[in-house]
Amino acid sequence: MTHGATAVVCALGVATLAATTAGAGEPGAKTIADADIAFAQRAIASGTRAAFLEYLADSAVLLDPAPHPARAATEAGSAPGAPLRWRPDLASVSASGDFGWTSGPFLAWTTNTDEPPAVAGHYFTAWRRADDGAWRVTLDGGISYPLSATAGGHALDVEPRLRRVHGGRGTAADCSLSFGSAWKTDGRAKALKEFRSDDLRLLLAGIPVRDGRAAAPDTDPLVGAPIAALRVAKSRSSERGDVVVSYGEYDIAARPDTPARRYAFVHAWDVDKRCRLALEMLNPIS
Repeated sequence: MTHGATAVVCALGVATLAATTAGAGEPGAKTIADADIAFAQRAIASGTRAAFLEYLADSAVLLDPAPHPARAATEAGSAPGAPLRWRPDLASVSASGDFGWTSGPFLAWTTNTDEPPAVAGHYFTAWRRADDGAWRVTLDGGISYPLSATAGGHALDVEPRLRRVHGGRGTAADCSLSFGSAWKTDGRAKALKEFRSDDLRLLLAGIPVRDGRAAAPDTDPLVGAPIAALRVAKSRSSERGDVVVSYGEYDIAARPDTPARRYAFVHAWDVDKRCRLALEMLNPIS
């Protein structure tokens, strides 16, 4: 596992849970929230690197912010790894209980937790239930933002909100491309109004998490920034397609307060009769 600041931000929220029966909607989401909490406790007890090596799926991808194999990055790091502390405050799972995601605040240290944390932020983790019934991470990333005066003891005092899935079927790539097309043609504000869910979570590097009304188009820092292109790298979903995740790149055209640069993104969609944007994560690629 690498120990650069970006890797510390992204390498979060991985967990495994013994087989449990996952119901639809909120009850199923609790199984992933519990897994995330259990992994956070294991990282404290065993060290970050050892815990990640135990719980990462072989095919897991780390957005750092460009995508690369998560297990190889973890294996390349030295033990015990930089200390990480986190807790989910949002969890969602497919109706069949085979795929879902969590998100929440984290704190990271460069050496030990006797010192103030070096980085604060929010993570996003997509999960798949393995054949043995265990939850394992399939995609992981995060964003950082400036530490506040209260970023220490109380930043992780949160409880998971179990998010309802709206059902239906769909494909992540089609949803992402449709959103990008609407942004390019009609502007980001209109695209967000058309595609956002009521409880959209926006993770934008450098800015604390925005949820619900706080993530509304009129408060989005990127409103007014034109998009030149959107490219979907890969997408993953539940078997029935009611929870879908994609990642790739935006090319955002320059403006005075937003330099031209590429963005890695994750779209976590609910799909009913149409696509809904449940979470968007944006990081610049250096």
